[in-house]
Amino acid sequence: MQVNQSLSSKKHLFFFFLFFCAFSSTAQNRIDSIKSALALNKNEDKIPLLIELCWEYRYHHPDSARLFGYQALKLAQEKKAKNFEAEALHNLAVTYEAQADYQKSLSYNLEALKLRAKLNDEIKTANTLNNIGIAYDELGNFSLSLKYYNRAYQIYKQKKHTEGLAMVSTNLGILFKAHKDYKNVVKYYREANTIYKKLNMPREVAFTEANLGSVYYYTKQYDSCIYYSLKAQQTLKKLNIQQFLPTTYTNAGIGYVALGQTKKALEFLRTSIVLNNKYNNRKELAFAHIHLAKLMLKLKKLDEAAKSANKAASLAEAIGASKEVMDAKETLAIIFEKQGKFKDAYELHLASTKIKDSLFQKDKTALISDYQVRYQTEKKEQQIQFLHQQNTIQKLKIKQRNLGLVIAGGLLLLGILFTYLLINRRKLKAKAELQSEIIKQQDIASRAVLDAEERERRRIAGDLHDGVGQMLSAALMNLNGLFAKLNLRSDASLQAEQALALVNESYDEMRSISHQMMPNALIKSGLASAVKEFIGKLDKNKLKVTLETVGLNERLNEQTETVIYRVIQETVNNVIKHADASKLDIQITKDEEGIAVTIEDNGKGFDKSKIDLKAGIGLSNIYSRVEFLKGTVDIDSTEGRGTLVAIYLP
Repeated sequence: MQVNQSLSSKKHLFFFFLFFCAFSSTAQNRIDSIKSALALNKNEDKIPLLIELCWEYRYHHPDSARLFGYQALKLAQEKKAKNFEAEALHNLAVTYEAQADYQKSLSYNLEALKLRAKLNDEIKTANTLNNIGIAYDELGNFSLSLKYYNRAYQIYKQKKHTEGLAMVSTNLGILFKAHKDYKNVVKYYREANTIYKKLNMPREVAFTEANLGSVYYYTKQYDSCIYYSLKAQQTLKKLNIQQFLPTTYTNAGIGYVALGQTKKALEFLRTSIVLNNKYNNRKELAFAHIHLAKLMLKLKKLDEAAKSANKAASLAEAIGASKEVMDAKETLAIIFEKQGKFKDAYELHLASTKIKDSLFQKDKTALISDYQVRYQTEKKEQQIQFLHQQNTIQKLKIKQRNLGLVIAGGLLLLGILFTYLLINRRKLKAKAELQSEIIKQQDIASRAVLDAEERERRRIAGDLHDGVGQMLSAALMNLNGLFAKLNLRSDASLQAEQALALVNESYDEMRSISHQMMPNALIKSGLASAVKEFIGKLDKNKLKVTLETVGLNERLNEQTETVIYRVIQETVNNVIKHADASKLDIQITKDEEGIAVTIEDNGKGFDKSKIDLKAGIGLSNIYSRVEFLKGTVDIDSTEGRGTLVAIYLP
């Protein structure tokens, strides 16, 4: 399953609270403060406080949230305060969404949308449009969901509201996942994840990671499914956000099922069911029961499988979740068939097929309706065009004798214009082909420069190791033998020992330079081993470095491995020299889309507006190397809050 995201649209009038806070001791303090203020205020001043309480209680106590929301709505309608009425309707819709009652959520959201359109508050209107998109998505109406998400997205884009863009990107990813358009899903999730990281919103970063875990299950990248699910779970636990934890348990559980790790799968799915029961997340509870039933069926525990499948069907039917009803009944049909209950199995299979056909018909009907609208529009346009043509013909007949020469001149002019356009088009085409060839040759030259540089590094490293290194080694052996035979006086002995130490130090320095220019681990074992060896030589007392790699099961091509290694090497050296950091996190992730590298430190950071990032030799090398491979580099830093370097190679 996945986590939809919705944004509060209200401005806090009496308290300056952060949006999206988990229910914790801090949240309870806020609620207590609001209740205290509520007891002291008159009716007209109570409305924003009641709206605040509705919002604070929306996930952990939705029934209490609705009580406050309805009180706020009634007072707002009595006072004809349209802005507060819209807020109350919006928040009430969110409380129903929290319990998967999407039909009621849709009803309240549509009422809120009417008021917000009249109030001309575009950001709040976009927030409600997004929530309507969520409701239609959960109700299985792809066309309408996409329509409302796109309307919200355009408003956020126009207003440069980055948090809103990230939220809609997440929800669009969820929408496209239902239609198995996984390429778009990953694109939207990564877009949202990047924005939330830049905005330093760990809660929303965790949501996008949970959703990535979900989509990687459907692309059969089960290790990535488990990795991102557990990563999101760790963050949500740290932030004490309990409401969405069940999703991470479910996604990790189905990942373990796919990998055949039955014990872990059972543990995670059962934990998910317990938590979903606690928070009454009925749709996700149905989803978890379906997968538990499938696992029990696989383990041949048919009674337990039937119990879970029946529970899933009952929950899904209660909230009108058609797809979950279909999956539960189809699973139950298979169980009954295994139990020899062929009549029951046949009836359930028919019921499941009927739902499947119904879902298909909904999408088909929406598409037909869309085509009909387009057809009627085109038909009317053709009729208008035909009338214009008839009118033109009549005018031409009246003026035919007088306009003969004008028409002939016009035709001649059109011929000249056509000839000019044809010649110009050929010129532009030739210019474009030339430009394309120039770019191609530049790319070939750039790659040749990079290859030549690496070959030269290897040659110099080899010459140092095999030439200078062998001579220094022989010199050391001879000096050691000579000093052993000579009986030197104390001052001469001291000078001899100092000379021997200098030769030793020169030999060590030569080996270090040779290894840095071309590490043996990079040639023999690959990128992951080379990076581990490199960071293993750093002083752990001064800088604690962690390395995570995902998807590097096979070797990358030599040029790509070399570029990534050099970029990491250069970035780490910059951190050591300039950042004054105590902690450094490196993550290398490879999937079907490409390779992502993030390097994040907790150092002193810098003000990006005051520095030309491409001016320094080190950073210039990083940019040029990545650009050779058509990649991108994004550096995000704030004074006192560290630096994040994000590299992506398609």
